[in-house]
Amino acid sequence: MTEFGKGPTLQQANPWLCEAEERAARILDVAERNSVIEGLPPFSEEMRRRLQKELSGGSSPGQAPRE
Repeated sequence: MTEFGKGPTLQQANPWLCEAEERAARILDVAERNSVIEGLPPFSEEMRRRLQKELSGGSSPGQAPRE
C-alpha cells in the first residue's frame, strides 16, 4: 500500500500527458463527449481549431472573440 502523497505524479503515472498533441486530443475528445451528453451539438471544425489553439497556448482562455 502506498502512502498518500508518496506515489507517482499524475504525469509519471500517465505518460501520454507528456505529449502535448495527445493530451490536447484527449481533452477535446472528453469535452466534446460531455457536451453531447448534455444535449449540445458536436464540435464544428472551427470550434475544434479554436479550442486546439487555446490548449496550445495560442490565445488567452476565457476571452470572447471581438467582432
